Amino acid sequence: MAKLNLIALAFAAALSGTTALAQMPAIQEQAEKGFVFGKVTDKAGNPLGGVQMFIDGIGDNNMQVTTKADGTYRARLAFGAYRALATLEKEYDGQTFKIELKPDTTDSFDAEDGAVRNFIWELTGKKPSPGMGTYGAYLYVNVSTDNMYVEDTENLTYTLTPVGPLIDGSTGQTIVRQGGEAGTEAYGKILDIPTGRYIITGTYSPPGKKAQTLRFKNNWDRKSPGYVESLEFSIKAEGNYCTTCASIDVESPMPEGE
Repeated sequence: MAKLNLIALAFAAALSGTTALAQMPAIQEQAEKGFVFGKVTDKAGNPLGGVQMFIDGIGDNNMQVTTKADGTYRARLAFGAYRALATLEKEYDGQTFKIELKPDTTDSFDAEDGAVRNFIWELTGKKPSPGMGTYGAYLYVNVSTDNMYVEDTENLTYTLTPVGPLIDGSTGQTIVRQGGEAGTEAYGKILDIPTGRYIITGTYSPPGKKAQTLRFKNNWDRKSPGYVESLEFSIKAEGNYCTTCASIDVESPMPEGE
């Protein structure tokens, strides 16, 4: 019996050790002198091949490499300081989008030390410093036109319902946003939304009054049938004065009682 107990204890100890090893974090890849390397993936962890990596050095000391099918890249460094940038070209809805990918760190690095820089394709979120803006698209909702006059824009509510998959092939979620107040970054815009096709609807709900349905028209579509309560549109790779954006005119709701 004592022998069986010893065997059982040994077996339990072995299981405990295996569990402990399984719970240990993966060993990080170490930087290598004279090289920068890493991996590029989408949000689900799938590797992204064909991504253009720009290794930005001092003066003309720059280089470009492309990720392999497994998402990895590797570049030899000459001398001096560098930073790494990644751009993905993606065909979607008959357009070619140039998409800036998010690095795990924006710190510069030196050839003497080398570096590991991994990137991920984020559909939304604020870009880390020194970058500006967000990874998402934005939508102009033009509330200062001949067909729209509402001072209390914070009482506007917009609903964006995805039509088909987003640019990365994932399933989008319905987005509900309030209108931005005058003087804020969100005034006249719906900011940081995943690139895709949407149906926009909306209401104007001033306090103490009955909600009214908004009507919309695609500002960049010459074939637009006019203002409708439910408008399907697509984010554009290149707009009239912006990139990864769209522009929608909003018709003023009728005064209450009409």
